[in-house]
Formats: sequence, C-alpha cells, structure tokens
Amino acid sequence: MKQNDNEEITRDEIKKEFQLERMILFSDAVFAIVITLMAIEIKIPENIELTSENMSHEIKHLLPTLLAYMVSFIFIGSIWYQHLKMFSLLKDYDRGLVIRNMLLLFFIGLFPFSATLITRAKGQMLPFFMYLFMILFCVIAQYILYHYIVIGRPSIRLNTDLSEHTEELHKRKIAVIGFSTAAVLIMITYQIIPQPELKSMSMLWMCIFPIVFKIYSRKKKPKTE
Repeated sequence: MKQNDNEEITRDEIKKEFQLERMILFSDAVFAIVITLMAIEIKIPENIELTSENMSHEIKHLLPTLLAYMVSFIFIGSIWYQHLKMFSLLKDYDRGLVIRNMLLLFFIGLFPFSATLITRAKGQMLPFFMYLFMILFCVIAQYILYHYIVIGRPSIRLNTDLSEHTEELHKRKIAVIGFSTAAVLIMITYQIIPQPELKSMSMLWMCIFPIVFKIYSRKKKPKTE
C-alpha cells in the first residue's frame, strides 16, 4: 500500500513538473517571437536599389528603427532574465500563476506594435507615450507575478533561501513606483508647456528616475517573510 502511495506521489510530481515546463516553454516562445518580429521591421524597402550613393542615406533612415529595436531588446531581455529567475523558484503552479504570467506576456506581445509606431510616426509624442506606458505595464505585470511567487503563494515555490529574491522584489517595487511617477510627470509637463518646440523637454523626468531608483535601492531591504 505504501509503495502504491509513493508511486502515485511520484507520478503527480512528474505531471506537475511537465506542466510547469510547458508554461516556461510557452513563455520563452512568446519572448523569442516578439524579438523576432521587431527584428523583421529592420529592413530596407525592396523597391529601392542600393548604390554607393544612397546606401548611407538608407542606413541613416533605419537608425530610429535600430534604436527602438536595441532599447526594446535590452528591456525584453531583462524581463526574460527576471522571468527565468522567478520560475526557478517554482515546484508547482496554480490558476493565479497562469493568469499573472499571461498578463505579463500580453504586454510583452504588444512591443512590436508600439515600437513600430515610434519609428513610423515621426515627430509625434502620442506613439512615444504609448511605448512608455507599454514599458510601465510590463514592469507592473512583472512585479505582480514576482510578488505572487515570493510572497503571495508560498505553497507553489521551493523551500529555499529567498533573501536575494526579496531584495529583488523590493527593487521591482521601487521601479514600479518611480516609473509610474515619472510617466505621470511627463504627461502633466507635456500638457502644461505651451510651446510645441519645447514639449519634448518633458522627457527630462526620465533622467531623474534612475537616480532616485539608485538611492532608494541602497536603503535597508525588508527581511524575508
């Protein structure tokens, strides 16, 4: 009887591990597809014949697209790395984890669209605001998922030292508050500046965010609950 119980427990553990692996593979596929879709946008129109005279002009024309791709790649790569660290804590999953993970992937999947808007709508601030808030929503969704794993549902994670993850969760919380504040200040400043040529100055609020983040990150971190 005891042997049968042990076999049943083993089968359940293998099943949970397999299902959790499917969730990780699905998430990795979304990250990879998003990066690929953004890379596809980096292209010279086929109806243009490249010559030594217009080569530099066409490459210069692609610089905004390349810049948007680089920024998006770095950000998505950072989100993927944190996702990898989060899921290394798990031994099981539940509906709450699936929903929160899908919420993060939903916003990640919108990156190619928002990045394309920036490169094609030149001189307009609305696409930039959409891109900015897309980053903000990803940061918030990541924090919600991380908090659920580390604090919200201890039954689905491994019994291991959480000091590093608690510290990282603290940093994510600061990032959410700081980035949200910067985004709101940018929107307000943009609206109150009367001169159209000076409205882009509202983006200077983003320069303050990393400084504040660095200062608050050095403060005493909360202990593991």
